[in-house]
Amino acid sequence: MRLQAVEPRRLYRQIADQIRARIGKGEVAPGERLPAERDLARQLGVSRPSLREALIALEVEGLLDVRVGSGIYVTQPGERANGAELAGAASVVLRPPRVAGIDEAAP
Repeated sequence: MRLQAVEPRRLYRQIADQIRARIGKGEVAPGERLPAERDLARQLGVSRPSLREALIALEVEGLLDVRVGSGIYVTQPGERANGAELAGAASVVLRPPRVAGIDEAAP
């Protein structure tokens, strides 16, 4: 008997999928503020760290805008960055700093 390997899905991905689906169905409108992190974690029955991971993933996808001290908002469709834009932004952020006198000498 041949069995196929089961790929477990990380909890944060399951949470992100559920929030993404609600946004896709229009249950949460663009510009609308999501419940507080503590309340959202309680509603979903998950820990706050797992919820935070999901929110970060959705923010990177451009679906959410996390504003410190203000809340978590669903982005407007025109505000959403696509994957290529995000990849370009990541390369700029992750590029090591140049050091004067050292980087100029390297070919």
